[in-house]
This record gives sequence, C-alpha cells and structure tokens, in this order.
Amino acid sequence: MAAKRLIFALLGSLVFCGYANAQSPGVLYTWPGTGDPAEWSVDPNTTNNVTVLNSIPGELTATEMGVHDTINGIDLTGGTFLLHDGFNRRREQSTEQGGLDLTGLDFIEMDVSHTGGANIDVQFYMQATPSYSYVWYGPGPTYAPNGADWSLPPNIVNTVRFPVHSLTAGEQAWITAFGLNVRDHAAVGNVTWTISEVRAVGTGLTVRDLATHEAGSSDNGLNGAFVNFEGGAVVGHTPNNPDGSTVQDQTGLTQVTSGGVGAMEWTDRGNAGVAANPSGAAITWVNGTSFANSNSFYERLADFSNYNRLTLRMKATDVTPGGGGDIGIQSFFHTGSYLFQVVGGSSFSQTLPVDGQYHDLVFSLAGVTNLQNVQDFGINLFSHPNDVKIDVDLVRFALVAGVPGDYNNDGVVNAADYVLWRKGGSLQNEVATPESNTPEDYTEWRARFGNISGSGLEAGSVPEPASLVLVFTAIIGGSVLTRRKPAC
Repeated sequence: MAAKRLIFALLGSLVFCGYANAQSPGVLYTWPGTGDPAEWSVDPNTTNNVTVLNSIPGELTATEMGVHDTINGIDLTGGTFLLHDGFNRRREQSTEQGGLDLTGLDFIEMDVSHTGGANIDVQFYMQATPSYSYVWYGPGPTYAPNGADWSLPPNIVNTVRFPVHSLTAGEQAWITAFGLNVRDHAAVGNVTWTISEVRAVGTGLTVRDLATHEAGSSDNGLNGAFVNFEGGAVVGHTPNNPDGSTVQDQTGLTQVTSGGVGAMEWTDRGNAGVAANPSGAAITWVNGTSFANSNSFYERLADFSNYNRLTLRMKATDVTPGGGGDIGIQSFFHTGSYLFQVVGGSSFSQTLPVDGQYHDLVFSLAGVTNLQNVQDFGINLFSHPNDVKIDVDLVRFALVAGVPGDYNNDGVVNAADYVLWRKGGSLQNEVATPESNTPEDYTEWRARFGNISGSGLEAGSVPEPASLVLVFTAIIGGSVLTRRKPAC
C-alpha cells in the first residue's frame, strides 16, 4: 500500500499498535441482583438439572439439583452440564442481536467458585463465527489449543482465562457464545457455582484497519461491503425490489488490484439524481469480515467505542474524461436499534475531488452515540452530473489526540475551523482561551494552519490573508451541495 497511503505515514507511525491489544476492554457481565440472569442458562442436553439465578448483586449462581434415574430408582448427582451466556447476546447491557466483537483482545476472564469438597474440572469454551465453531484452549501459561481442562479448587474465587488473541480475525470479530463445560464430578456431588464477573482484558487499540480491500483479504477483497440504499446508482447492481427499495447485496462492487495493491471499485451513475437513473449510492461496511449468506447479519454487531476518527482513502475518476468537479461524501452509522446518525450532523460532508487521485476523508466520531453497538456504517455520495469510478483503498478507525487549533476536531487545522470560529461556535482543541470563543483563538488557529493529526509540523505554508479569503470562499461554496434524504 506504500504508494497509495503516504498521507497515513505520520499518523500510522505514531498511533499504530499490534493486534495483541484489546480495542475496547471492560466488564461484560456483573449481574446487579435484579433477578435477571441476562440470558445465562444451562444447555438442556446435559446430565444434571441446574437452576440459574441472580438474586444477589454481583453473583450469578448455578445450583445443581441432579437427576433421578427412574430405571434404577436412584438419584444421580454431580453430572456434567454447560453453563453459557445467551446466544448472540453481546454483553449484559447490550441486548441487540449479533456477535460480540473482540477484535484485538488479549483475554476474556471469568471469576468463578464452587462449594464442592474437592477440585472440579471445567473447560472454558467459545463458539465463534457464522459456523458456531466450538473452540477451547488449555489453562495458562501455555493456553494450548484443544488443551487440558482447568482444575478448580473449592470455596475460593478462581479466574479462568480464554486467550482471544489466539483466535482468527473472523473469530475475534464474531463471538456467538461462551461459557463453562463442567465435567462429571459424581464423587463430589451436587454443588453451587458462583460467577461474580466476566470481563474483556487488554490495552485499547489505537488503530483498526477495518477494510483494506487488498488481494487475499476477507470476502474476496470486498471485506463485507455491500450496497445499502440508492443502489440504482451503482452500474451493474441488482435491480431494486418491487417497492423501489434497494436490494442490499454486493453486485456492482468489484475488487481491483495492481502490483499487489487492492481497492474496492464501482461505477456511480451521474445525471444528478434523476429518479430512473439515480446518482450517488450508499455503500456500507460492518466488521470487515464477510457478507455471508447474502446478508450482513454475521458481521454485526461491531464495536468501535475505542476510536474517535474514521478515515476513508478514496478516489473518483471520470468515466468520460473532462468532467472534473467534486462529490460530497457523508458518513453515516446505524447504532443500537438501527438509529441512523450522520457523522458531524445532517448537513456535514467531506469533499472528494473528481481528479483520479486518492484523498483521505477524515470524519470525527465525537458526536456519534453508542459506538459499542454498531449495526453498520458507510458512506453516502451526493448527486453528481457525470458517471464516475469510485475506488476505496482503506477504511481506518483510529484513536487520535486532538490537534491544537483543530476547532471542529476533524484531524486537520484548516479553513473549516476558521468558519466555526467566525460563527462564534463552540471550539474543540483550543490553545489560547479554553471554553470561550475569542480573537486570540483566531491567532492561534492561523499559526497552526495546515497541521494534521499526529504531526507537530505544518502540512502546508501558512496562507496570507488574501489567499485565506479564497480558501474560505471555496469551502463555503462547496458546503452548499445538497443531497436527497437517505431512505433508511
């Protein structure tokens, strides 16, 4: 990607970290004592009847009752059972259906105890990916794949760990369920189990390249992308449904490669939004894995709560040379129960020149709520007069420190920050007069014009007042692009 991603060099060198760290660590379950076990249950195909309750804050209890052998007329105690969280329930406070996205996590830890009189063996397992693969590892420090059980002493809190970092990328992004496979302990008899907390452990990621569209990457290079709405704009896309809504699939999207470098491409129709031949499609991603079984269910939900920036590396090229101009690009998220949020507000967009060159479009995620529960996210192209080829080279989430003078927190000190200051708006990343908009803020902004995220150097020379006027005129003029309201 070197030739195509020079603009990311400074940012990447400062904020990239290995995927051995967790993107969003924290408590998954702690049970507040309301009587709700948060869908934790015992698999019915076991040899022990178990009652699962949450009557005490911070405790999920699983009380073994045993089974009665009617043939021999005896009670059997200490039989095996599986105790697990709800299938497709992500965490205690998130009831949206989908996989638990643990990309880059180190471990899941569970604090568990039992009341027996001797050690009892358990297996800490997960079911992951659309195939519900059953995966387990032995105890630390080696965490051998398909390894031995954990042997848990009685009447103390034991912490068992699952090495999420050993899973594949697809498995890390989609955990269906996890729990304990309790082995036969007839010699011990029935016991009561208590789980006091389940948590994700690791240091937060600062960069996640969700979609690179490289050769050999997921989903044949499409990385789970699909046409979300206004699909008639995509040349070669499946015809719309009878009610006019877009068929959400990948037709019309292709991977293009050159010299080992890949991108996703489609041709977006022009004609400025004529109903029968619409202009400006909306393309969507989720967790970067695969658009499996012709839908995006097995990509949801994604967790982007550790990031404050979304950057898309894109280019627009006229199909027929000579058109030129710009295309407005909005970014949107569906979070929680499909709440539709436009990044930066309904009137905010970035501008993509139609010049055949890659540009980095940076969106601040500061105003997007519930990033822990992302159903999907994407880009919505504004109407444009000519057919253009659109290429997406990289979709990157990042946690980036604020840039002094970047008053709208979009990663660069530019004319848009002046416009915000001039209107008297609330300013982020102030230097001179925090929490107030004053003439001193203009001075500090002008001294830093052109600085970007991750750089203490200026990206360009400070313009003189006359040239600033031209820049402001261009920015304000470009902001009047209009867009049909998305049909979501």
